[in-house]
Amino acid sequence: MFCTKCGIQLEERDRFCSQCGAETGRGMQQAPGAVYSRLSRPRIDRKMAGVCSGIARYFGVDPTLIRILALALAIWPLGVGVIIYIVCWIVMPNDPLALPAPVNTVATVS
Repeated sequence: MFCTKCGIQLEERDRFCSQCGAETGRGMQQAPGAVYSRLSRPRIDRKMAGVCSGIARYFGVDPTLIRILALALAIWPLGVGVIIYIVCWIVMPNDPLALPAPVNTVATVS
């Protein structure tokens, strides 16, 4: 893995560049209770489609609270929560895939 800011080679476990101090993005997770600026469905920490988890992450609350609220809305008034959940499932985008860093292979000619 290479630093995107200064270009030196780093080990896979490094969280910061030893040369310039830039974050590598490895092992970084959002702090609990932190508010995201974009409403999206996470690829991790989801139970069904990630709608409740995404809404909870956006507002900075516990996902269990949002799941209980969604369940209450699904029961009373009849079906409103189910319709809202399905609409959010269709409208809310997924988080982008976290792809591994590309491996640089150099062919040597003898």
